[in-house]
Amino acid sequence: MSTNDILFLAEFDAGQATRSALELAAGAAALAAQSGGEAVALAYGPGAADGAAGLGAHGAARCVVLGDERRPAVVHAPAATAVAREGALALLAPATPNGRDLAAALVGSLGLPAFGPVRAVRLVDGTLETEQATLQGAVITTSRPNEGAPSPSVVLVLANTFTPIEGGTGSAAVSTAPTDDGESGLARATIAESQPAEATVVNLEEATVIVAGGRGVGSQEGFGVLQELADVLGGAVGASRAAADAGWVPYQLQIGQTGKVVKPSLYIAVGISGAIQHRVGMQSAEHVIAINRDPDAPIGEFADLFVVGDLFGVVPALTDELRRRRGE
Repeated sequence: MSTNDILFLAEFDAGQATRSALELAAGAAALAAQSGGEAVALAYGPGAADGAAGLGAHGAARCVVLGDERRPAVVHAPAATAVAREGALALLAPATPNGRDLAAALVGSLGLPAFGPVRAVRLVDGTLETEQATLQGAVITTSRPNEGAPSPSVVLVLANTFTPIEGGTGSAAVSTAPTDDGESGLARATIAESQPAEATVVNLEEATVIVAGGRGVGSQEGFGVLQELADVLGGAVGASRAAADAGWVPYQLQIGQTGKVVKPSLYIAVGISGAIQHRVGMQSAEHVIAINRDPDAPIGEFADLFVVGDLFGVVPALTDELRRRRGE
């Protein structure tokens, strides 16, 4: 391991790398090209051993398999810590529940500097630099590790910060991390109960298009109109806290300060006022379209396109037009 290497966490499921793993592989490869090191994956999850070499097509030069069974992610913290001790410039972790657990264990075990969740990571004159939203999205902060700080710096990265490499070739060199000797309590963690999430919930943080509804949608049935638009766009449905509190959608779909932080290419806010608590969860979206009957709704201040009108007239018309253009 080199002090110029860029480590990244790569989660697997059924032998396939998750979207977050592919994104971080591309980001780690880009940073490693600048640092003079290599992109090194720390792979875990069902089928990781079988699928690890395939990360070479997405930017990884090497892959260390932490474990390939369905176990709590934090179980792999001792093995990840052992790899990190060997030295690296940075470790990229996805801002997902599993990524946060492993990142926190690494930071706590080794006393490493931590950043995130961030919306940009780069090297400036050989020094790691990150960007993240603070003060509920009112300020964008640029941060660097202090001079002399231990390495690697641990960086939680928002979904869609990096774009996966498509059509790449190559195979990553694969090795296996040493197993824990049983002294760590983390390695003995087990799954007490597991409940499968709905399909619409699973990929919300990784969706490139999100149609989100708020109080203005009015009911659980009203979200059916949003789902139709999301289906045409190949996206997912999200919601504000007001809609989740009303019981119209599961809390897993909530976006905002107390919900999920997303970074889609297109975010369509329907019947959402745009309070700062919601804005902090979606402000990194590349493009924002707002549909609201209130011309003074705060979301109009930062939307790229603000449509003033009844959502039950605008959204179905938009869905029909998209279908027409697709020849459906």
